[in-house]
Amino acid sequence: FALAIGDYSSCHGFALARPTPFENTSTQGSSSTTTTTSREVFLTTRPSTAKSSAMRWRSRLSASVNGSTKDNVKTSDVMSLDSIRSSLIRQEETIIFALIERAQYRHNPIVYEKGGLGDLGVPPGSKQLDDDKAEDGEVLSFLEYMLTGTEALHYAVRRYSSPEEHAFFPERLPSAKVLEELEFPDDLLSTKGGASEVNFNPILLRKYIDVIVPAITVPGDDEQHGSTVLADIAVLQALSRRVHYGKFVAESKYLGDPEAYQALVNAGDSNGVMKLLTNEVVEANVLRRARLKAATYGTEPLLASLPPIECKTEEMSIVAAAAASAVVAALEAMGDDGKTEKKVCPKTVESVYRDIIIPLTKDIEVAYLFRRCGKEPPPEFAPDRMSVDVTKLSV
Repeated sequence: FALAIGDYSSCHGFALARPTPFENTSTQGSSSTTTTTSREVFLTTRPSTAKSSAMRWRSRLSASVNGSTKDNVKTSDVMSLDSIRSSLIRQEETIIFALIERAQYRHNPIVYEKGGLGDLGVPPGSKQLDDDKAEDGEVLSFLEYMLTGTEALHYAVRRYSSPEEHAFFPERLPSAKVLEELEFPDDLLSTKGGASEVNFNPILLRKYIDVIVPAITVPGDDEQHGSTVLADIAVLQALSRRVHYGKFVAESKYLGDPEAYQALVNAGDSNGVMKLLTNEVVEANVLRRARLKAATYGTEPLLASLPPIECKTEEMSIVAAAAASAVVAALEAMGDDGKTEKKVCPKTVESVYRDIIIPLTKDIEVAYLFRRCGKEPPPEFAPDRMSVDVTKLSV
């Protein structure tokens, strides 16, 4: 799929295997022929049992809190706010590195324009809609084309069976899967009123294109369109996972005080729900941590400006030098004096969290809680808008 859009024509894009993903290879022996297809490659790894996979999913979410590697954990451990916050902290590195990766390319606005690269047709593996067959049917942008095809491939290997994952184009997902379904815990999220199905990817995609990309990239076009959309997809998937973790946060908070949330929802008081679920101290820590991590990861180590550090062993010297370099880089970047070249501006990353990630997460929480309590959320908490619109980052 990546070969089809020219990713491996780049001097830094290399495929891990030959032939191309859409070919079969035949090895001719003296008496038999062996053919390996892409489908068979997927099946070379035997899926684990549904029960053990569900338990591992619980363990992944909770192990970082209690420090335990035991297989058996309780739902109360999985759904604790400490456990969820720990998972969100780990996701910060994924988001920041993805933003850094995207920032190396120009804005390349043509990849976001409908038909910007012509009529690309139906993305490989995705479901064809009735609108695709019409002469005046919708023409996808290059990003939409690549994202839809990627989601179709990932769906086949059960990515969207996980409660953590949400497709941007669920209506285009195919029906066939390569791997067997896994059994995930069914008590992590409530299905009441369709609460567990809340999906705010439509507004996330629009705000990413209109607000985030212009803020982290240099204007213009560098012709790296394939690499650009692959980096976009990495960012979008990381952001989607992060904001939709708001449903786990909302469920945990609801279980902590169900009467208070039910009363507010019954009264239609969305502002009251928003106020009750907001933790300003935690939000401030998230913003500070995001900026510090962006400052650290987005600046080259300044080893040349550091004095020699003598330790008992060479390993200790390397660790000490690296730590000192990281401190210097972080302090300079946090000061944002414009003298240090950065891969991505720490203030911009902080603004992405402050203006997009945190507000959108809280909108999802409110929408989830209304459905959880048996009522439709107010119109301002629909999945195609933000309750407080943002047109530009407040850097």
